[in-house]
Amino acid sequence: MKATSCLQCREAKRRCVKQTIDSPCNNCQRKSLACSSHVSSQTTSAPKENQEFVPDLNDELAIEFVESYLTHLDGRAHSIFHQETLWRQVRRKEIGDALLYAICALGSKFSPKSEHRALEAPLTKGAKRLVQADLENCRELPYFFKTLFLRIAIGMAEVLQLNFSVDEPSIASETALRIWWSLYILDRWCSSGLGIPRHLDNPRCPDSSPLPIDETSFRRLSSSRLLQNSSRTPGIFAHMVTLIQHFGQIQGLNRAMAKGDMEPKVKCDAIKLIGQKLESWKASLPENMQMTIQNIYSHQQNDLGGHFIALHLVFHHLSALVYFNSLETKEQSYTGQEDHVALCKSHASSFSSLLHTSRQMSGCQQNYPTVGHMTTVASAVLLHTLLLGEPEDIPKARQELNTNFEALIELRQYWPATEAMINRLMTFQKLCLLSTESHKLDGWMVRFLLEHSLGLTKRNMPIIPQTLDTESEDFTTRTNELLQEGRYTDFDLFHQPQNF
Repeated sequence: MKATSCLQCREAKRRCVKQTIDSPCNNCQRKSLACSSHVSSQTTSAPKENQEFVPDLNDELAIEFVESYLTHLDGRAHSIFHQETLWRQVRRKEIGDALLYAICALGSKFSPKSEHRALEAPLTKGAKRLVQADLENCRELPYFFKTLFLRIAIGMAEVLQLNFSVDEPSIASETALRIWWSLYILDRWCSSGLGIPRHLDNPRCPDSSPLPIDETSFRRLSSSRLLQNSSRTPGIFAHMVTLIQHFGQIQGLNRAMAKGDMEPKVKCDAIKLIGQKLESWKASLPENMQMTIQNIYSHQQNDLGGHFIALHLVFHHLSALVYFNSLETKEQSYTGQEDHVALCKSHASSFSSLLHTSRQMSGCQQNYPTVGHMTTVASAVLLHTLLLGEPEDIPKARQELNTNFEALIELRQYWPATEAMINRLMTFQKLCLLSTESHKLDGWMVRFLLEHSLGLTKRNMPIIPQTLDTESEDFTTRTNELLQEGRYTDFDLFHQPQNF
């Protein structure tokens, strides 16, 4: 499965033959096409790393890594592939090299063998070389890359009209819809993470685009026949789409409240409205989609336990974001604030408990990177309970904080960028010890809660006492006092060097 053919021959599924290594292939010469392998060899400005040898991916490794990808990632962060079709394409070598290398790079993260995990970097480079064949002159700042390529993917999806499905579900049409809705969801997460406008945010989207069919029906589709019952029963991924539709309004509300000029009644009404929308979404879920331990086991038996838990983790995360503003002061600034505080803490606790449950159940683990950010937000709410809550609430909050941090450390083994989430949480805990206004919803807190791809800046807020800082003896004394009271978690005990 070595990538040696030019893009044109791979696309046309023809044998790629060249007279010399540096010459265009015979097919491209005959048709007067710009042979991609020839163009690449002529590009002298390409970085040295892009000229490295693409690793050989034998059948055994490819099957292992694809299986690992489907087990750990498919259906959580995104839901694209019809598994039977993907397996057939892999075994028959019909899958594109770029896609195969990308899937295998992700799947290799979770291999129990260190020599296989070590293939992640060269496989990623190989996938990038193939994807970037027509984009090799594109250069941007590193953390903008994912949004840049996301926008390109969205543009391609719009041109191909992937959001318009035929009446009768087929593997091709349903895969196209799943790609479209995965891009829709990614657009919301990535735009939030970078603090930039969403792209897929126009009146045509999402109302005119059919939602994906349920996962069981999707799996039953075959290449030889259409689905017998063409009714579009929504599944877990479809419910994720309808949930994420509320994310844009939640972002907008938090940014508006952070400006500090919103009237208390207006603020209260806006929070209630979005909170009610989320509760209505939850109440409208069919019985088998409600969060119960029985439903977790049921979905687990169908290899959908991780998908099901991911859906409800996002629900609790979005709900905590809605009510987070209520934590900023002890004094009640608007009617109903106490209820909102309780709701915020309840959702953060439910998130943490569910995440812990997922780590104990086979096939239910949450190993996609956004979990790191969501866990950090839930932990920020738990810190409020730990430092300012009632004594009887402290043990549970401390236990949930500890298990959340353990989950972050575990996630870091697969996604090194989780280190930034860990550092954000540790920074926030120090701010909580320095000031009583640590949970105030200002511009800094908006970045902490929403803009997870951007680094934190220095935060200006009143320090009590003014002489207190993280290097002073007073800070150490205060930390020790809180530790004795059980109101402080020493994350450094967990934060050890990676040894996966």
